[in-house]
Amino acid sequence: MTPLWLIPVLPLIGALINGALSLAGARSKIGPNRAFVSLIAVGMPALSFLFTLFAAIQLSEYPKMISGESVIAPSLHPEYWTWFSAGSFHLSFGLLFDSLTSMMLLFVTGIGTLIHLYSVGYMWSDRGFARFMSYLNLFMFSMIILVLGGSLPVTFLGWEGVGLCSYLLIGFWHKTTEYNDAARKAFVVNRIGDLGFLIGAFALVSVCGSLDYRDIAMWFRNTDNAGAIAGAEGMIALAAMLIFFGCTGKSAQIPLLTWLPDAMAGPTPVSALIHAATMVTSGVYLVARLGDVYVHAPPWVLATIMVVGCLTAVFGAVAGLFQNDIKKALAYSTVSQLGFMFMAAGAAAFDVALFHVFTHAFFKATLFLGAGAVIHSLHHEQDMRRMGGLHLITVNGRKPLLLTYAMLCFAWFSILGLPLGAGFMSKDLILERLAVGHTTTDLGFGPLNLSLVVCVVGLVTAGLTAVYMTRVMMLTFWSPSRLSDEAKAHVSPTPLTMAIPLVVLGVGSLVSGFLWFEMFNVNSIRLDIFQQYLAPVLAPAQQLAAHGETDAHHISPWLIAAAGTSAAVIGLIIAVLRWRRGPTGASAEAHPSSDPTGFGAAWTWSFDRVYHALIVLPTRWISLLLYWIVEQALVGGITYLVAEVATFLGDGYATLQRGRMRASLALSIAGVGALLWIDEIAIGLNAMGTVVLRFVHLMIG
Repeated sequence: MTPLWLIPVLPLIGALINGALSLAGARSKIGPNRAFVSLIAVGMPALSFLFTLFAAIQLSEYPKMISGESVIAPSLHPEYWTWFSAGSFHLSFGLLFDSLTSMMLLFVTGIGTLIHLYSVGYMWSDRGFARFMSYLNLFMFSMIILVLGGSLPVTFLGWEGVGLCSYLLIGFWHKTTEYNDAARKAFVVNRIGDLGFLIGAFALVSVCGSLDYRDIAMWFRNTDNAGAIAGAEGMIALAAMLIFFGCTGKSAQIPLLTWLPDAMAGPTPVSALIHAATMVTSGVYLVARLGDVYVHAPPWVLATIMVVGCLTAVFGAVAGLFQNDIKKALAYSTVSQLGFMFMAAGAAAFDVALFHVFTHAFFKATLFLGAGAVIHSLHHEQDMRRMGGLHLITVNGRKPLLLTYAMLCFAWFSILGLPLGAGFMSKDLILERLAVGHTTTDLGFGPLNLSLVVCVVGLVTAGLTAVYMTRVMMLTFWSPSRLSDEAKAHVSPTPLTMAIPLVVLGVGSLVSGFLWFEMFNVNSIRLDIFQQYLAPVLAPAQQLAAHGETDAHHISPWLIAAAGTSAAVIGLIIAVLRWRRGPTGASAEAHPSSDPTGFGAAWTWSFDRVYHALIVLPTRWISLLLYWIVEQALVGGITYLVAEVATFLGDGYATLQRGRMRASLALSIAGVGALLWIDEIAIGLNAMGTVVLRFVHLMIG
């Protein structure tokens, strides 16, 4: 049996080794050996990938487990120690490795290893090279714990770990205020969502009595608990919505999406690691992992997830149209694609949502790494208005960006959803599941098929995706060059360590979608390998969600494919016509803004402005009011009063203590007189007391 604990521990060892080397190098002012740092940093995630592969092979040999009338998917479920135990509640620190875990870990560790290799070339000359690679390894450790955790608390450790590592990586170049602000923003926004995660977990344990994923699944699938589930419908809805709120933070959904575009302040490999295969997809993973909870929640819970995903997809697509920074444009693209994933999850198509996670990991990692190669070659130029014709630039008889251009074309083809690309396969399945969905709502004028409405909006958003991604390619490559002759002469080629991951991921952008090509299943030949692989974990929940859909309408998948392709082609044509001559369509030397109306800026920063108006300003005013009441009036006033009283008494006493004989003698005589007077009063009171006591005695006697 493969020791599962080695999968997360190996990157942790790499983080500790490179962290120690970084500290030692900083103290001795002699940097560590970069080749050794690279070997450790890349080798540890690669070993984790191999162990994940071995465990996935072993998983196929494990039998299914029966619980009541439910079949529990085969899994490796080691428990290492008891974390907490009280009465019937038992929580252990354990890991869970089933088909869902193995799918996520295979591309998290695989693509993560490629990004580590890419980072070797991208960050080689940076003074903090060892520290950066240590942070990357630590991020991989946290992400693996998040996915491999056998219970919600273990997942939460990884959940918080990736939040910490994202803070360290986004603010890696910490001498720049903008980067520090972006790191703090990512950390704070994610903490808001994490509070929802925690409270949702507490609500869930009050329903089913466990935080272990297998126990939760068995409890909800057990038909004997039908009455308890019906009676706890409100608490289940609360738990599901709070956990989803936590997912909106990690996966950048409305309302907690503003941190992700600002995260572009970090080095480009960080953008690829966070935005492609790891952190931002963890919310989709968690919703799918708790699919049994969501399908037993009231229908409006999944409907809310679907609508939030739809709105997020539209927002990201529109914002992407107005970005001039190539990384910012890709960041808003990630926001939009995450919206598509949650649209599928809201339709209870958890396997389809994860399939888009899988294909998105390839084409979005290619886009970010390709953008990083462009930025690296242009010596940190990120403004697309100052690019153009990069694939045609020749230096010493070679075209240094030709390979990068080819891989970016593959990823562009895929994300547009053009036929046979990976994005076409997964996005088409999302639209198909939405088109045949049966989620309805009543807005006052009769029942409305919400799934179909979201499907139509998704088609429009797919067209917008084609517009903003083609705009990126037009401004970067397919428009006249706007580089100076001097800049063209200094364009550097892509190093081999950066080129290898680009080629692997770029090719994957084209072929990864064939793991689920449902339209061409013929008799015994099935091309839905991805669906079949996840079925043991996800099928029970999805079948329950689809139960009773006898009146569900059916739409030909070929019609959906044609509609999606048409939307992509129309968007492509619009972008080509609009930006074929560059950012303005005329002279490009001045590089004017491509957003003269200001709509793009207003749209992009809309949520930040809402937060500023509704949260930041009221908090500042309340803090200022409390400052004046508590700090100035109470604390300051009491302090001032004590000081003034002490000063008054001290001055009065000092006045009496004068060094004159007559004054001292007079005060002494007055003091003696006062004492004699007090003594006479005391004698009189004593005599009066004696008389009173005798009188009382006589009366009693």
